[in-house]
Amino acid sequence: MAWFGATAWTLVAARIALAGAGIAIARRLRAHEPGAWWGVALWAGAAIGATLLERAWPELPTSLAPSEARLVAIAAVVRDAALALAAAWLARTDPADQGDEARARDSS
Repeated sequence: MAWFGATAWTLVAARIALAGAGIAIARRLRAHEPGAWWGVALWAGAAIGATLLERAWPELPTSLAPSEARLVAIAAVVRDAALALAAAWLARTDPADQGDEARARDSS
């Protein structure tokens, strides 16, 4: 790790920040707070960005061959894009995100 340059440390810091944000969003999601699903969608978008940065600057050590790393990166982007779309869909239909409007329409 002593030979890491600024780019590698930036990638490491981005992944650490992404992990911390994921933990914070998971807590909001578990507490059913409004806007939590939008946070998941934004987190998934940031994860896609971090994956693309890692492919653009492949300075971190890996046990994968370049062709394997490319396939793993594509799979990660597809997974995170699906997560972002699902989270955006759930955010659109989540009654906790709609506030008083959902309570006003309750006919019980």
